[in-house]
Amino acid sequence: MSSRRNYFIRTVAAFAGDFTVGFALASACVWIIQSAALGLFMSFLLGLMALIGALSMSQLIVHPVVQFALSDRKLDHGLAVAADAVRTGTDFALQMWAWTQAHHAAFRRGMPA
Repeated sequence: MSSRRNYFIRTVAAFAGDFTVGFALASACVWIIQSAALGLFMSFLLGLMALIGALSMSQLIVHPVVQFALSDRKLDHGLAVAADAVRTGTDFALQMWAWTQAHHAAFRRGMPA
């Protein structure tokens, strides 16, 4: 439907994937540095390798997966299903609210519902 909306969703998903890969490699790097008791220079090299690895994983894995998993057709269908689910949930909540109001009004008058 809206290419701008789909582009925004894919961009947010790519950023989230990039951050996830970066944090995963950074935590692995910190774990290796702490467990191996590396010196300052080796820690710097390991951090640099983790940065290069995160950038390459972002370009070679995350972005192609986002493009494949979030195509325009899939996004349009998924958002239509989500909108229908929200609409159904709202209708159900309104029906339950009306039922509880009638039940409580009858209870306040002393009549069982």
